[in-house]
Amino acid sequence: MNGALRKTLLARLAFLVVAVYLAAPNSAAAKPLESKVRGLLGGLATSIDPRGFGDPRNALPKDLQELSASLATFRSLAPVPSASGAFRFEWDEEVGTFNRLRKGPGLADTAQTLGARFGTLSVSYSHIDFDSLDGSDLNDLDSDEPAFSDDYLAQLPCDDPTDPGQCDRLRFDDDRLITRVNFQMSNDTVFLGGAYGVTDSIDVGVALSINYVKIRARARSVITDPEHDGPPAFEDDFATAHPCRGQSPDAPRCVEDGFTDSASGAGDVYLRAKWRFLETAYADFAASGTLTIPTGNGDDLLGFHDPTFTPLLITSKNYGRFTPHINLGYAFRDGKDVSQALWIAGTDFQVIDRVIVAADFLGFHDDKRDNINDDVLQSAIGLKLNLFGSAVVSANFQFPLNDDGLRANVIYTGQVEYTF
Repeated sequence: MNGALRKTLLARLAFLVVAVYLAAPNSAAAKPLESKVRGLLGGLATSIDPRGFGDPRNALPKDLQELSASLATFRSLAPVPSASGAFRFEWDEEVGTFNRLRKGPGLADTAQTLGARFGTLSVSYSHIDFDSLDGSDLNDLDSDEPAFSDDYLAQLPCDDPTDPGQCDRLRFDDDRLITRVNFQMSNDTVFLGGAYGVTDSIDVGVALSINYVKIRARARSVITDPEHDGPPAFEDDFATAHPCRGQSPDAPRCVEDGFTDSASGAGDVYLRAKWRFLETAYADFAASGTLTIPTGNGDDLLGFHDPTFTPLLITSKNYGRFTPHINLGYAFRDGKDVSQALWIAGTDFQVIDRVIVAADFLGFHDDKRDNINDDVLQSAIGLKLNLFGSAVVSANFQFPLNDDGLRANVIYTGQVEYTF
């Protein structure tokens, strides 16, 4: 393919990508989705004080209170199209067609590059239905905890430490706050990507994402009094707004809340560069860096809140039909979005001339924030087909290997790629 035609195709694709990206609808939610989740049950407060003072308590699990941080890993699991390509193609002037030279993996990157003045265009789609939270079914999350903290109970009057009727501390220290949450969430992401070989050892690329997020949440909290020695009530203004069905406003010991909403629109922009700096008989090495520009609405869970930079060390080598590969990196993010170490190890296998299967293990670790994405382990299997010319279609499926964090039983990804 001559240089003029290649530049024309690239310019047309760039125009199409920008047009689609700018035309993507913005979030339709009147209130940001993340705020709706965090405000479920109104940031629950309990009170036994006639002045309305209470013991503020958010009964939601921490991973739901900080949902954007919990989703940081899954934005990494949705594979941004790799600059390696499924196969590497080289134009043969004598026969007027592309020759397949070597192959690349599914979710990971390899040290191989596209080659000078070669490029790829790709469209990928990922779908996630979240199923569990730290091993518990998202459809049936529950908690049972003291209704009042020790610090709050210590402030209550106690005329007679031996008589519950004369000591509020004794009356209310056995009260329990029981919460049940039914939470359903799905995420769909489309990536429009392109990469270009600046030299034989340097690639640059860009990917634009378009997202759709849907959430359905129902929550119910009840205060129980096992000893029946003087039940407290929920704060009046909150209980009046969200009383449980069948409950009298005069005795609001139960509250419930919920919403169903969605958001869609442009997500983040990913800028990538890769440099293959060493080739040996046993392993090739490359370094890459990805800058994520937060053009999506982070408050609606369509992207990160702030920029992310992810450096990656890559090693791989072709051994006949096998190409083992290892990626090691760290995603640097601010306090709203969890920073995390990440690694991918696996191999791909060329079954026949036009078919590749790939298997990977993925790990994500965060040690800066308690109980959010501490260790997320995934497995993946993929299939790539070179149907005709330099066009490649692929499918990839990810499965959890542990229960940590917000998880999906399976993540589906499909991709179409064209090399020019």
